[in-house]
Parts: sequence; C-alpha cells; structure tokens
Amino acid sequence: MSTAKVHAVERLADFQATVRTFADKAKNAMSSNQMEIRRAYDWLESQLNLWKAEIRRAEDAVTQAKIELTRRRMIKFNDRPPDTTEQEKVLRRAQARLAHAEDKRDNTKRWLRQLPDVIEEYDGQARPFTDMLDHEVVKMAVFLEQKIAALEAYQYMNPSAGGTP
Repeated sequence: MSTAKVHAVERLADFQATVRTFADKAKNAMSSNQMEIRRAYDWLESQLNLWKAEIRRAEDAVTQAKIELTRRRMIKFNDRPPDTTEQEKVLRRAQARLAHAEDKRDNTKRWLRQLPDVIEEYDGQARPFTDMLDHEVVKMAVFLEQKIAALEAYQYMNPSAGGTP
C-alpha cells in the first residue's frame, strides 16, 4: 500500500478563506457599482431639472434685455440715434447664457436616454460574474472544505502521511 505525504492542509484552508474573502469583497464592489449607477441616474435627473430652471431664468433675462434695448432705441437725443451698445452686450450675454443652458439640457436629456442602454450593457457583462460569485464560489468553497476534511481524516488515520494523530 502506497502512502501520500500530506504536509500543508493548512494552505488549503488559507486558500479557502482567501476565496471567501475575495467573494465577499467582489460582492461588495458589485453592490457599490449598482449604487453608483443609481446615483448617476439620480444626478442626471437633478441636472435636467436644474437646466430647465436655468433656461426659464435665461429666457426671462433675454426678454428683459430685449425690452431694455427697445426702450433705449425709442429715446432720441437731438435727432441722433441713441447709443445702445451696452444694451446689445447685455442681450448677447443673455442669449449666450440661454444657448448654453439649452445645450446642457439637451446633453443631459441625451445622456438620460442613453443611460439605460449602457446600464443594460454593463449588467450583461456583470451578471455572469455576479452569478459566479453567488454559485460557483460557494461550490468551490464547499469542495475545498470536503477535500480538507478528507485530507485531515487521512492524516489522522495514517500518521506517516505527514500529519500528527
């Protein structure tokens, strides 16, 4: 009868603990990813509301600037046209602010439309990993536990195998 020399059952136990630690950390990381995705979605929705409100304020500013420019043009100084440079600058700035806010709103809407597709793509890649963490790692840990128990039983039954009875 041949005998095997078993010296490092503790290493298998250490490996098993490392596998479980990895699985726990990986599950936490996947949960964190899901929370970050949710936060990103919520943030985009809040940004959309912010830019809609900014557009309303900018539209009011454009309207006010147009009124001021029209009012200034009506004033006559000795049959000369009035200087409307300042009012025109204010109007251009208000229009630029409105265009900027509309651009940001449009970008945010586009990102909100694209986000579900990107999330679905991420989930498609993450799901097999999560399933592996939930099922295969558990099977691996049970398998290692069984092998450790078998090796310890072998060491106990056969002291010449390297273990102590």
